[in-house]
Amino acid sequence: MSRVSLNNRKGIDRQLLVALGLACVLIFFAIYYAENREVNDARTLAGRTLSASGDVKSYQFDIHSNISMMGEYFTLIRGNGSVDYLNEKMAVRLGSVDDSMDMIIVEGKAYFRSVGHSWEMRELNRNIWENYDQLTNMNLLLANSTNLSMEKTDAYFILTAFPDRNAFIGEAENAGLQLKGNERLNEYSIKYTIEKDSYRISSIESRIEFIMNVQGLMTPVAINNRVDIYDYDVKLEIETPVI
Repeated sequence: MSRVSLNNRKGIDRQLLVALGLACVLIFFAIYYAENREVNDARTLAGRTLSASGDVKSYQFDIHSNISMMGEYFTLIRGNGSVDYLNEKMAVRLGSVDDSMDMIIVEGKAYFRSVGHSWEMRELNRNIWENYDQLTNMNLLLANSTNLSMEKTDAYFILTAFPDRNAFIGEAENAGLQLKGNERLNEYSIKYTIEKDSYRISSIESRIEFIMNVQGLMTPVAINNRVDIYDYDVKLEIETPVI
């Protein structure tokens, strides 16, 4: 091979390497832009929130629910919990006006006790886990919401979702709320407060408004539920209770 052809070959190789290098840089910046561009629509925000939730290893939560009916307000549930996805563990404490309940999931078993009673063990099933896993439940409703709106503050996104009616009814039945047919659902919405830097949820507020039969009168009823989520990915100590 002549010196001229060898130099031409080296020139072509250098051009090819430069072209490949530029292509890699362009691909890198395209991916970076796609993942970090400013969120300007609710659907994009919902997608990033669901993606961020999929990477959660553990979290803790506080929950408070109340009901308003006929001009009066009542506390339904107040409590807190810890969820460890990595080790498939959970600990929850819930209280109402006249009762309280502790629940622990560890090593494939679910343990329950109410105030003044001993622990009872049950085989863990999917329904038990799903009933108390606040983050996953609300993410399922978000994924089934086609009507979304968003607002921005300095540190947070506020994402409001109006879930599919069938998805709501399924979650309501899981929570023990049975709609027997004479009730009329007026509104069901969920408001997610989402951290701007991580797209992780810091609080979830849901509101249900419906008309139901109370002592023969069709009465407006509203149920408000708030879950504050914090301490993402911290190490949790959840142990088997002593029976």
